[in-house]
Amino acid sequence: MKTTMQWILAAAALAAAPVLAAGPDACANDPAAKGLPARVQNMHEKMDRIHWATDPAEQRRLLDLHGKLMHEGMQELGRRKTTLPCRLEMMNAMMDQVIQHQQVEREGAGD
Repeated sequence: MKTTMQWILAAAALAAAPVLAAGPDACANDPAAKGLPARVQNMHEKMDRIHWATDPAEQRRLLDLHGKLMHEGMQELGRRKTTLPCRLEMMNAMMDQVIQHQQVEREGAGD
């Protein structure tokens, strides 16, 4: 299931390249996107805290929380009727988070 989602997100990110030319703030004027950029920012902050944490147990706890936030963010994005540029901007940001999450897991955070 994880692999399927990763492929879907990767395909969406590649397909988004031309549409993302609209700019990095495609969601700024989209009322349906209210709160989505804040969710992504929260994920970025958790990832920063994972990198700064020195205690493996704290890293694992934060990584689990980050995974939960990613899952909830994807569910919320699926419920919203945002514009295509905004949706693609959010999908691109989520894909970035998935990649970072997997890199940290591969490095053995929390083990």
